[in-house]
Amino acid sequence: MTNNENSMRFLSACDELITGKFLVAENKIQKVLGLLAETPQVYALVAECMEHFNRDREMGKAFVQGSGGKFLCIMPDEEYKIIALVFCTLADINVGKINFMEFVKRFFSDEGDNPYKRFISQMIIPFRNLIAEAFGYPKIDLTPKAEQTERTDKEETQEKQPFYMDEEMANKILKFPTVRNLNRVDSVTGLEKLCIVCQRICGQMLDELESMRKDTHTEELLMICYALVMASADQDLDMLRGLTYGLKYASKGVKSIKYLVRELEENIERFINTLENHD
Repeated sequence: MTNNENSMRFLSACDELITGKFLVAENKIQKVLGLLAETPQVYALVAECMEHFNRDREMGKAFVQGSGGKFLCIMPDEEYKIIALVFCTLADINVGKINFMEFVKRFFSDEGDNPYKRFISQMIIPFRNLIAEAFGYPKIDLTPKAEQTERTDKEETQEKQPFYMDEEMANKILKFPTVRNLNRVDSVTGLEKLCIVCQRICGQMLDELESMRKDTHTEELLMICYALVMASADQDLDMLRGLTYGLKYASKGVKSIKYLVRELEENIERFINTLENHD
């Protein structure tokens, strides 16, 4: 059997998982992994993605609990990390390390949406499409056109409706600065680099804190670190700065991340000073 035939069989197995029912999903996952192992070019691609993938760290960043107690799946931006993350997740499901039903219900539940459908759209379709694109096969989009149109119309309507706040409510809310730092970075390069550095530092802190999970106080620090990772991904400088201040005071007495917190604060303040010098 040729590489092309093997690749098509693998993609067809992915499509069966995508369009199939939740009750037979675990069997379909087993089939996908089996065909992946039998398809040399796909196996080589996944192996290459795994080379620079820190499994525990990235799984910890992707499957998180938000400040409101709700569990979330936050997929990475890097394509190689998406492939590696989904592969590791499917492998853990296949060997029973992850309880599939509990996993889907926990991280993909949302009002008005099917958890399994969200799992497919957030994890499996991007995984399938990235591999297909790498070898010249067409991508798929299973979102119905009517649903896309309805969603677009709804978003446009929401944008056109201004938010109203009466004067009494407005006076009770703490205001952002008149000019946010986020609006001052257009003319200054380096924000993207800063955010990459911040993500690296937060990753090191997460590694340190993971070994202290039994401490309730540590859970709070983990949530702040996860929020810092998300703020870095959004390149929201003001949010990064505010969360760093919070982390600085929340982490007092935690010696294992003391110098990392200081490094994070120094990098952000250095960039803020650069902005001020360009004003």
